[in-house]
Amino acid sequence: MILISTGFLLSFGARVYELALPLIIYELTQSSVAMGTMRAIQFLPIFLFGMIIGVFVDRADKKRWMLTMVSVQTALLFTLYFQTRSGTPDVGLFYVAGFFLMLLSYAYTNARISSVKWALPTSMLTSANAKFTFIQTLMQVMGPAISGAILFLSSLYIGLLITAAMYLLALVVLARLQLHETPRSTLDKGFRSELREGWSTLRENRALWVMTWFVVFFNASSASYELMVIFYVKDELQWSTAQVGIVLSCAGIGGLLGSVLTERIRMAIGIGASLALSLVVLGVTYSLTGFHSSSYTVGLAMFCFGFMTTMQNICIWAYRHETTSAPLIGRVSGMTGSIFKVGVPLALIGAGLLADVAGARAVFVVCGVVQAVVFIVFYRSSMMRVR
Repeated sequence: MILISTGFLLSFGARVYELALPLIIYELTQSSVAMGTMRAIQFLPIFLFGMIIGVFVDRADKKRWMLTMVSVQTALLFTLYFQTRSGTPDVGLFYVAGFFLMLLSYAYTNARISSVKWALPTSMLTSANAKFTFIQTLMQVMGPAISGAILFLSSLYIGLLITAAMYLLALVVLARLQLHETPRSTLDKGFRSELREGWSTLRENRALWVMTWFVVFFNASSASYELMVIFYVKDELQWSTAQVGIVLSCAGIGGLLGSVLTERIRMAIGIGASLALSLVVLGVTYSLTGFHSSSYTVGLAMFCFGFMTTMQNICIWAYRHETTSAPLIGRVSGMTGSIFKVGVPLALIGAGLLADVAGARAVFVVCGVVQAVVFIVFYRSSMMRVR
């Protein structure tokens, strides 16, 4: 409960920051390229450090590690705010701060995943992952309201101060955590040895290893679809900003419902069948989005998208939790997390190029075809039998 409460505060604060930062960058530069560069910089820590950060997490006292990560983020946000108040803000400072805030956030999340493994029995891990997903999705649904509130602030920089205050409150809550870890017996191992141990553990877990590479395709398709839906309704259908916001909220509502129902679905049919079901529904959703342009149809498609991608995430995260021992969960989480994102940049670039040539509808069809191919491979694999 302490971790969930802390997660709510951090998610809310991070949402304010994530929405305020692009507006601040644009206010300073009047450049959409600068905004895009900021987003790319925020992805870098996962690619650069995702594989190795789990080694440090597995070595560390989890509570102390999480307190340190949140403390540094809080100090960085307060520093950033007061620096902007003392003179003309430097765009480069925001780039550097964005990189380290994302790095620290990723390091905290890895330790939080490890802490849940230490704190709960295996039978409760699916429920725990569902609750954390519920919080994250709730923040996405609240996004339009938070965005509107930020625009009403006397200064966009107050968004930094709000985030810092929420992080400071999260620190107070997190300090109450009592986590009892089993003493480690591998402290004499070297860094490379521990890294190899984590990699070997992942490779030996055949089901998780195969599932990880399926996720590469899940994420590539979903990221491309989500990006192109916004472009499709805004550019091709000429919808208003309010209509776009309502449709995107449908995805959040689907995600909230998915976070509530996934545990029941998993208990009824198992993880393998749950993932297969999500592939079928998403394949149909992707393929048909571009052929029915009414707001009701697109809203329903986004609802299905939010529900099924949430179900995928919860099932995969829960299975990773359940099949990895607590002393190794940090390394395995870091490695799988990095691999999960491998296909996303290439998919987004490819989706953009295809949309320029053939329009967003072509991207939807390709995403649907990819889901169909992945489903055929998945259905014929041993993954279908995973409970």
